[in-house]
This record gives sequence, structure tokens and C-alpha cells, in this order.
Amino acid sequence: MSKDLLLKIFEEAKKFEYKDLIEYLEKLIPNKLNKVIEVLKRGITKYTYKPSNRIVWTALGENQEHLIYPRLYCSCQDFYKNVVIMRKKELCKHLIAQVISEAIKNYNQVELNDQEFKVLLNALKLKI
Repeated sequence: MSKDLLLKIFEEAKKFEYKDLIEYLEKLIPNKLNKVIEVLKRGITKYTYKPSNRIVWTALGENQEHLIYPRLYCSCQDFYKNVVIMRKKELCKHLIAQVISEAIKNYNQVELNDQEFKVLLNALKLKI
């Protein structure tokens, strides 16, 4: 279900102007929209490592950066606690924000050498 919802958001976000997208999302995810917008304002980053072309997405949380595997996983506590363990939710705000930012092509892009991949993972691991 959550992958279907994320795919639907992705496809629809590509079609709408910003105002129409907000109205659409208000109907689709009314309880999460403000939190998703906050994440979008803080920023989503797409890291591309060369020469392997490995891609890693992150979302800047309130206190730390979260690793994202699009439509699948987020390293935030909310995802672990409420999606994986308690199954109260299907998604976290970071996964929704990542899909939206990818669809509307509004994210930070960083290109790094493959050797720097471990640096990012170590930095994120210390905060998980």
C-alpha cells in the first residue's frame, strides 16, 4: 500500500503546479502535509558517487540527516518505531518529501567520488 501511495504522489506531483499540488496533497495526506512541507523546506539531497553512479538520498531532519531508500526505507526514528515495529503508519514524512522533491526536481544535488561514500555512511551511522 505505501509503495502504491508514493508512486501515486510521484506521478501526480509531476503534473501539478505548486498550488494545485498542495491542494491535492491536503486531500491525500491531510495529517502529514505540514510536516512534509517542513522537510521539503529543510531540504532533500541526492548524492551521486562517481564513477560508480551510486545514488544516495538524504532528508534533513530537525536534528540530523536521514538516509532514504526511495519508496522503501528511512533511517528516522518515526519510520523504525511507527512503520516497522508498531505498524501504526505506512510512511514517514521524509519518504513522502523525497518522492515529491524528486518528482518536481527540487532537491540539492551533490557529486562525490566513490571513496567519499564511506564518509557519508559513517556520519549517518553515528546519528542513527
